Amino acid sequence: MGILLNRLLIILNDSDPKSTDYHIAFSLLSNFYSICEMSIGEVANLCSVSKSTISKFIRKLNFEDYAEFKAAAPFVENKYGFKLNYNQNIAEYIEQNSLASYIDIILNDISFCKKNIDMERVKELAGDLVKYKKVASFGLLFSELGAMDLQTKLAYNGKFIITNLSDVKQDDFINSAEEDTLIIIYSNSGTYIQRYMLSEFQTKKDYSKIKAKIVLITGNARMENHPDVDLCISFSHKSTVQTHSILYPLINDIIVMEYRKLTRKK
Repeated sequence: MGILLNRLLIILNDSDPKSTDYHIAFSLLSNFYSICEMSIGEVANLCSVSKSTISKFIRKLNFEDYAEFKAAAPFVENKYGFKLNYNQNIAEYIEQNSLASYIDIILNDISFCKKNIDMERVKELAGDLVKYKKVASFGLLFSELGAMDLQTKLAYNGKFIITNLSDVKQDDFINSAEEDTLIIIYSNSGTYIQRYMLSEFQTKKDYSKIKAKIVLITGNARMENHPDVDLCISFSHKSTVQTHSILYPLINDIIVMEYRKLTRKK
């Protein structure tokens, strides 16, 4: 999923259905595959607003101008050779094999996670959740589901953390965080902290100056040795099918269980 599509969906989810932003986002999504061929005047006419309103909306999406906005519009599946997207990795697997086979893969990964998750690292994170007052959890696309799941489960237990759907807000928070902040990042591939996955230009990130403690929950065990990761909790896929969106809630249950043990002792 490209950066423009993701940001338009966030606007659609966060805006009042009667607002101009909602109307523009809905209009653009309804005609998404035509945007790359349209001028700003044509987009304005499509949305029944002025060109200046479209320009303001584009800046709200964190694009510098219409040219950058338009460059982000073409949606090409597997644009960067990343074959772990939903359609190619899961939907096509189910079509070519069976739903039963897919469910068996999920059960196998859950079983492996149960037996092999590093409980000492989970306990360290639980201790950090007690220690740090400022905590955030972030991810992109399916990985953000893990961040939101943790937020809800901790809230049930009196621990309130923040998350943001917007990739821009996530980056702003991480870059401005101080030493008193704990940031939990969900990234199946681990590349969240290495490059901007939603960017059209795949810009590299530099986490070397990040002051907050960074915890990474990932399906890439090699990230355990990454210099910018302070604590890594990894899991494995026993096939090429990616099941992280299902594993995250299970891992969160284990984290919250350990957090509950610590807080109940007090």
